Amino acid sequence: MDSEPARDHHALIDSLTSRGHSSLSDFELMVLMFGGCVPVSQAAALAREYVAEMGPPATMEDMDFCELTFFKGIGEVKAAALIAGVELGRRSLAGRRPGQRLGSSADVYNTLWPSLLTERTEVFSCAMVDAKLRLIKTAVISRGTLTASIVHPRESFRPAVRSAASGVIFVHNHPSGDPLPSDEDRRITGRLQEVGRILGIPVLDHVIMGVSGSYYSFADSGELELEQGGYRGMVLR
Repeated sequence: MDSEPARDHHALIDSLTSRGHSSLSDFELMVLMFGGCVPVSQAAALAREYVAEMGPPATMEDMDFCELTFFKGIGEVKAAALIAGVELGRRSLAGRRPGQRLGSSADVYNTLWPSLLTERTEVFSCAMVDAKLRLIKTAVISRGTLTASIVHPRESFRPAVRSAASGVIFVHNHPSGDPLPSDEDRRITGRLQEVGRILGIPVLDHVIMGVSGSYYSFADSGELELEQGGYRGMVLR
């Protein structure tokens, strides 16, 4: 316990308590996290091994249970604890709190991107809002490559009808990272907008999320008529 690695580990703890967690680098935070799984004298070595095998700390959002158990000192219980910690962090970022106002495409992106961050396939979701654009709830409509047959208007609006929503915002991700809409995305959006008019539940926006803060808003681009006061597009990103 008096080894140099152990002293370095306790120095990191001192930095965290005295200067705050934001003062630590990604790697230092990783060392502290692994220190809860193996003897602290081995934590830095394990963190370096993880980076060498799996990539930088940013990839931890994708950590795999079986892969973790291959590392010396990490069994099933510790692997499960690590994954649970990362998942709780992701969920805390999502911030999908009922009553939160979604008044722009930027609000939609900032609220929903964490829930789509690790998805490897396209996920089509809807965010339901009341007359003051306050979030009622979110729901996943479908998973898989978006086609008109998968994104059926009846299923897409069912959660909004049940929740007595005043408006709906559709969201899906592009795992490729490029948020620009395909022709099929545009056809689906037009079809959903028509159904929304019939049901009296306007489609306020359809936001496609890419990577590194990129997204495409149909409302921002002028491809959707803004049918509810208050919702407005921000600068297209």
